[in-house]
Parts: sequence; C-alpha cells; structure tokens
Amino acid sequence: MKTTRLLIPVLLFSALFIQNCKRGDDPTDPHDHNEEELITTVEIHLEASDGTHTMATWKDADGDGGEDPTIDDLILDTNMTYTASLEFLAEEEDEVHDVTHEIEDEAAEHIVCFNSSISELSISRTDSDGTYEIGLESEWVTTAAKTGTVTISLKHQPDVKDGTCSPGETDIEVTFPVIIE
Repeated sequence: MKTTRLLIPVLLFSALFIQNCKRGDDPTDPHDHNEEELITTVEIHLEASDGTHTMATWKDADGDGGEDPTIDDLILDTNMTYTASLEFLAEEEDEVHDVTHEIEDEAAEHIVCFNSSISELSISRTDSDGTYEIGLESEWVTTAAKTGTVTISLKHQPDVKDGTCSPGETDIEVTFPVIIE
C-alpha cells in the first residue's frame, strides 16, 4: 500500500515532465524548429543581368512598437532582369541568427509572397520545395521608369501549403519603396 502511494505521485510527475519536454516546446533546443523568433531584419539582394548588384534592408531592431523600422529604397534600372535572394534575420544585442536557414529546412511549410504596386515590375518565385514555390529566390523584371512599393510577406503554412498566399499565418510582412529609373 505504501509503495502504491509513492508510485502514483512519481508516475504523475514523470508523465508531466515528459509531456513538457515534447519537441517543439523547448526554447533552449537549437534544433527546435517550432520556436517562434522575432524577425528583425529582411534583406533583399539583387544581381542584375548586366552583373551589377543592389541591396535593400528593412530593419526593426526593437521589434513591434517602439522605434519605427529603417527601410532602404530599392533602386532598380529600367529594362533589366534581376536575380533576387532574401535573407530573414533575428538580431538581438550582439547576436545575429539567420532565420533563412530554418525557412529552407521547413520549405514545405513556408512561402514568400510579393505584392507590387508597380505594373512595370514583375516578380516570380524561382525556387521550390519540390511541390510548390518558396520565394527565397526570385526573378524581378523591370520595364519602364516608375515608383511604388513592393510588399514581401513570409507565410507559415504547416499542413495547408497549396502554392498560394491565402492559407497560414504571416510571420512577417515588410514594404519596400521601389524606384525604377
């Protein structure tokens, strides 16, 4: 009888301990891909068909609220094709964590969506998870001079990814001013 009284609390404690250590719930586990991170920086790198490079950065060092983000203008040439790549970073104090690698590892659960206010700019995703496009790599084609914006949204779509931007939750959404000259 005494053994049973001692065994029940030990079993209950063990069950709670095991339940709380499930994968996806441990923020100290560097391999835990379900941990949400605050993305503070989005960088877009573009290489033009003539070999020139350009880059723009959206950065919100203190996260939501507080200071406004700093946003670079994205300056593009007319009648040019660009190969673009995106980087998503989580920057805290002196530490920079490249979230892009986690997005690549979980490609079947992510899609990057582009919304341009400029009809003289077309953007198409060029990378794939094997079934659907991802958008970490893309092609940008300009025609005439124009100004406007491009909104980039990173969508998290576990078990609902269908190649569109509708399902899932938005991890981050940023808008870059664009100048085609």
